[in-house]
Amino acid sequence: MSGAEAECPIVSQLPDSMTDLLRRRLASWYAARRDAVADLPKPPAHADPRPAAAQVEALRLRAHTDPVTGLPNRRHFLGRLAGVLGQGAAPECSLLLLRALNLGPLGLRLGDDPLERRLALVAEALDAYPRRVHGAFAGRLNETDFALCLPAAGVADETARTLLQALRATPAAGPGGIEIVIGAADGLRSGESGDAMAAAGLALAQAEAAGPFSIEIHAAGDGVQGEQVWRDRIAEALHDGRARLAEFPVCDRHGQVLHLECPLRLQLEAGGPFREAQRWLAMASRSRLLPRVDLSAIELALLACSRDGRARCVHVGAASLGTPGFIAEVEQRLLAEPEAARRLLIDVGDGVWLERALSRLGEAARAWRAAGVRVGVEHAGASTQAFVRWADLGLDHVRIEACFVRGSAADAAVREFAAGLAALAHAMGLSLVAEGVDDAADLRTLFDLGFDAATGPAVRTAGRAAG
Repeated sequence: MSGAEAECPIVSQLPDSMTDLLRRRLASWYAARRDAVADLPKPPAHADPRPAAAQVEALRLRAHTDPVTGLPNRRHFLGRLAGVLGQGAAPECSLLLLRALNLGPLGLRLGDDPLERRLALVAEALDAYPRRVHGAFAGRLNETDFALCLPAAGVADETARTLLQALRATPAAGPGGIEIVIGAADGLRSGESGDAMAAAGLALAQAEAAGPFSIEIHAAGDGVQGEQVWRDRIAEALHDGRARLAEFPVCDRHGQVLHLECPLRLQLEAGGPFREAQRWLAMASRSRLLPRVDLSAIELALLACSRDGRARCVHVGAASLGTPGFIAEVEQRLLAEPEAARRLLIDVGDGVWLERALSRLGEAARAWRAAGVRVGVEHAGASTQAFVRWADLGLDHVRIEACFVRGSAADAAVREFAAGLAALAHAMGLSLVAEGVDDAADLRTLFDLGFDAATGPAVRTAGRAAG
């Protein structure tokens, strides 16, 4: 037996009656196939995304943070506030404005170490809330003013007093230091962010008139309902089927509708209006009703996809992933509607809860994608290092929160950050969607930078103009 024949597993399995000529031909064929396969180009290994993510993170900080304190800058803070209030705010929201009265005489200059240390102490006191309270965010508005938004009502006065007590105990305040006043609007609901800023600004002006370390709190809107009342209303709405999906187009650069974004609405009172999630979602999560809410949204989306064949995207809270049996319950519903499931997208919200549930997100992505669903993360952009942690989870897309790309047409720093995001996402095999784009120039810029799709008022306006 020749060397080629000895290396060929096929030849050793042939019957003894086969001729030597045919044996040699089979051995030659096998050797040629083996060499051809060996010569095929190997698929390129994925490059390590961490260096690129670090570069994009630096761009994010440049575009969205104050260089002295590290807090979000004015544009970014107001963008987040508009996102909270503009679509029907959660029933619990308070806005605090903090002013340092005597910065002018201290000489506000970058590199002025004593002043920067004082500002850093103020920023540290404010930033403790976003780090500990899910949904809170702070910012530096200008040279003298800071802001803090809390996802709760009835806490503005206590928070203001706690902040003043903490700051008066540090070198940032007191005789010869920065003198602080705080004004707040408590109990904010839906509305314009400018109105909320005006209400808090009036309170701040009154606090300033009263002198250093004064506090003025203005109530806004109706009183806050108790937690049990909210729980009962949400549970009854789900039980009675008083839920429906809104529909907003998600389009590519050519205006083609790729799918419909479908946030859930609940009718909290029989016969009343269907309310946006921002109005009741926080209470649903606190009342442990979020998994029921998310399952309801998925069921409605599957039914709608079966009815008209259009692709839809629904939202699932990251906290639901940690609920025992939730991932399997969703999988059962997907397997029961295989055609509709192939038209469904499921987005999980980024944030603290997602960081705690990354392993569960990977499990969900594997199970749901096997049923044909496309899985992604929404409201992303706060940390590009998160992209690295998502790299091996099997995701399909990422949606960038509006406040991180707003102003990309006019602001070079925001534009550079958006371009870095697009490059990073595509290097990881993810498609990138811009959320809530409200400016036509921003929309064109984001598509030029490589974003794959977008949603928001500018997209709907462009669609109407094209129609």
